[in-house]
Amino acid sequence: MRALLNAVKTGFAEIWAHKMRSVLSFLAIAAGSVVFIDAFSAIFATYDRLEKQKEVSGMARLKITQNYSQTYASPDDYVAPPAFTYDDVVSFREKMPEFYMVSPEVKDWHDVVEYDGRRMVTNLMGVTPEWIKRDFVYKLRGRFIDWHDIENKLRVCVLMRKSAPPPTNGFFKSMMKKWNFTQGFDTLVAHNDLLGKTLKIEGFTFTVVGILEELPYSKRPNIILGSSGDYKVLAPLTTLSHFNFISPGQSLDVSIDTGDEKTFDESLRRIKNFLKIRYGDDEFFIIENQLELIRERIGDSIKASLVTISLGMLAFIAGGIGIMNVTLATVFARTKEIGIRRAIGASRGDIMLQFIVEAVMLGLIGGVLGSAIGWLWGGPVKIMVGMDPSDIKAWMPLVSVFIAVLTAFVFAIYPAWVAAGLKPADALRAE
Repeated sequence: MRALLNAVKTGFAEIWAHKMRSVLSFLAIAAGSVVFIDAFSAIFATYDRLEKQKEVSGMARLKITQNYSQTYASPDDYVAPPAFTYDDVVSFREKMPEFYMVSPEVKDWHDVVEYDGRRMVTNLMGVTPEWIKRDFVYKLRGRFIDWHDIENKLRVCVLMRKSAPPPTNGFFKSMMKKWNFTQGFDTLVAHNDLLGKTLKIEGFTFTVVGILEELPYSKRPNIILGSSGDYKVLAPLTTLSHFNFISPGQSLDVSIDTGDEKTFDESLRRIKNFLKIRYGDDEFFIIENQLELIRERIGDSIKASLVTISLGMLAFIAGGIGIMNVTLATVFARTKEIGIRRAIGASRGDIMLQFIVEAVMLGLIGGVLGSAIGWLWGGPVKIMVGMDPSDIKAWMPLVSVFIAVLTAFVFAIYPAWVAAGLKPADALRAE
């Protein structure tokens, strides 16, 4: 223990005596720590996002949409595309009762809303109660559309109240201002309590039965599928069809959650068979395999994080090589000192311990400095520049410091072994 304490004392003295050399030695280690912390936080954020994705959006997802390329491929052989109607959805649901969600959707763009003498433009989305089973990241005031509304084609609606946008740059703000033609409607919903009130959409009176309030971006799960940006007014799908908001021949998009990843392929086969039997050709529709999309995006995110970790490990190795070079230079500069210590009784182990401790101290300082910089970069700095902060766990800086110390230790073994191998007589003759 006394030898270790003496080695620590000598190491501090050596580092302080050669400040510039010491700073250059542990800067690479510090850079490795910064990259390591940022990369690991990114990987764990990806896995957290996957868990939230499973909980909120599910994994066994797909979507049925019209195949426009099939129906419009040849202008001379045009075939009117078949429509996936609400009756088809009902039949589909009867044949696939075990599916967790079968949510038909249809959108009507640029609808005119009238309220309290004001006229503004919005988007109208036809849905069923199945819509809230997935991707539901809202706070609901009032109630949502129910099956009674669907069956009786009632003129009721649910409005979307947008949350404050996240911090962003001026260019994005200017683009939002340029293209957000529903800004007047968003402002109306944000500043007025419309729950229970009536408004007119394209001349028809609708009663507002619910308000969906978006969660703040800081509390909202990172949903990989889609976005709620186009959702403004939700109404019963059958109501929109009955009052000709959507044409009878307009096809519905159908979002499906089969409920189980293990049986996803079998469910996909059954869906294709249904389309082929119902329409004579399943090529009239595209089945978007959103499960594969989820897996692909998560895989890409993990690969990017692993590449970043590899860069961090390279920085650690570069720092270790720098420490080895500095330690070797120190050994040759202190050859006579080594000879004197050996002559008065120091063992080879004592000599190795001295140089290893000095190197480990450089790694320790670099690791602690890098961890501090990594925490500042992942939190306050990213927030100030408008980026999402990193989710840094308490153990990440500790592991980073441990790797820095271990790297310095490994790369110091050879110089320390060289120092311990010097013969006392040869060392004492060195100038």
